[in-house]
Amino acid sequence: MPADNQSAIPENASPLVRRLGRSVLLTSEEVDYLETMQVNQASIGKGDEFIHDGEPLRVTFLVRRGWVIRYRITPAGRRIIIGVSLPGDFIGLHVNFTHSAIFSAAGLTDTSLALIEPVRILEIHRRFPVLASGLDWMSVRHSNILSEHKVSLGARTAAQRILHFLLELWVRLEQVGLANGKGFELELTQEQIGDCMGLSTVHVNRSLSRLSKENLIRMDKGKVMFPQVSRSVSFADFDDRFLMEFETRDEGMSVSKHIRNA
Repeated sequence: MPADNQSAIPENASPLVRRLGRSVLLTSEEVDYLETMQVNQASIGKGDEFIHDGEPLRVTFLVRRGWVIRYRITPAGRRIIIGVSLPGDFIGLHVNFTHSAIFSAAGLTDTSLALIEPVRILEIHRRFPVLASGLDWMSVRHSNILSEHKVSLGARTAAQRILHFLLELWVRLEQVGLANGKGFELELTQEQIGDCMGLSTVHVNRSLSRLSKENLIRMDKGKVMFPQVSRSVSFADFDDRFLMEFETRDEGMSVSKHIRNA
């Protein structure tokens, strides 16, 4: 890619541009395309459902601000959260291959979404092959996250599951500039953590108390911190390779590097 066509990421860049800009060298044309395809926006209130299981899914959603949960409701009425979407995450990236939604989605917080027509995603593959590779990587990364959650459900204790999940959120938020080397603001309640991890609220409460007592996490006014990162990583069996960026670039001491060096 010609050096004179490479663009520094603007200070006010969207989370999507910040994430991809840490992974691939974006040209100014690619940055402009990514930003302009987000012009059709919608605001979603906390708790508002905007994707309904079984109904047609006609656009790709991109989270610009806030947290979103994707979930299924079992025949018995229990909610299972299958994923948490953060700023810079797509929902329904490959909508061209999906006739109807197989999950529901709602704002966990007040949320800003971009509604992207499928043709805009196809145009990326036609015009910007390197950028398209970055989008393909995001799909693989999404699959990796689901696979890691499967491992947690089958092979980790309740405390390990929760700590692993919190470390994952820390890395993902830092990658879009929404966390620092100390921790992050947690938007999930204990009940919602339980719905993510297949645990009761009582079990979540006991596990968080244990993690706090053992100084593996510190929670203060909604913020989660990790006083002893190396111990937290070891206890949770956390290997951040499943969250690694598409192409490694030297951007200083990121949370991922902090964890790997712990």
